[in-house]
Amino acid sequence: MAKPKRMSEIFTSSSDKNASTALPTTTPPYSSEGPTLPIVGIAKKSNVQQVDAKTSKKRKAQDQSSNTVTTNSPPTVHPSLYTPWILLPVELLKLLESQTRLRGTQNVIPIVFTKNQNVKTGINRLKMLLGVSPNTASTIETRDAMNHKDLVIAISAQGDGTTKLVGIVDMTRRIVASGNSDEKAGKEIETWLMYTVLTSIKAERRAKNKTKEVEDTQETQEEEAFEPMEIDKQEDTDKNVEMRKVPVLTVWMTKKRIPEFRDAFGEQSFQVQRHEDLD
Repeated sequence: MAKPKRMSEIFTSSSDKNASTALPTTTPPYSSEGPTLPIVGIAKKSNVQQVDAKTSKKRKAQDQSSNTVTTNSPPTVHPSLYTPWILLPVELLKLLESQTRLRGTQNVIPIVFTKNQNVKTGINRLKMLLGVSPNTASTIETRDAMNHKDLVIAISAQGDGTTKLVGIVDMTRRIVASGNSDEKAGKEIETWLMYTVLTSIKAERRAKNKTKEVEDTQETQEEEAFEPMEIDKQEDTDKNVEMRKVPVLTVWMTKKRIPEFRDAFGEQSFQVQRHEDLD
């Protein structure tokens, strides 16, 4: 017959049995698989680095664009058209200046037309200078020059503007001489002389370097190891500058004949019908 167990032994054996059958509670090993919480400090640092990189590239592109040598496009109208007498042959100009026939802006009114010139505005201005319409000159120099008996009107245009000049001058000549003999009877008729001079000027023509533009675009997207010097950019710009000849047409109008112009360029005449209220 088995020896009866004590209560303490029964409890002890029961606790040992439960301990042996229970699963061991161990900490699961770290695994990179599956969702994990980001480390706040590192995420912030990564975002800051990305923003700094974008800002650096943007600032680099802005600095590069600001440091680029900008080449101004050639002016629409060459300055010499506002002083057309300097485009005349040197010997002829010296002769006319010695005779005081051409005295610069004292008796020469320069007018410049472009290819975008408004036809009606151009005709009205010529009519005013020819004495067909009231004097609405906006400058004192123009009003003073119109008072000289040897007044000379110099109308100039360059390149494509020469076609517009010829059209405006031709229409003006027809308008100022319009009217039949009965209408002309009570009005003063003046004879104006016209000399057409063809010269030329030198203007800049810049050739676009497409390869250089592509390289510049790539450089703004990627960081460079070094920046080109300003002198290199200037030399590259100078290589793209070409000079070309541009034709200039000047029509000289005056009431007093200029024999030197007639011998060199030929002479034409047209009539101008002045209004009574302008006499």
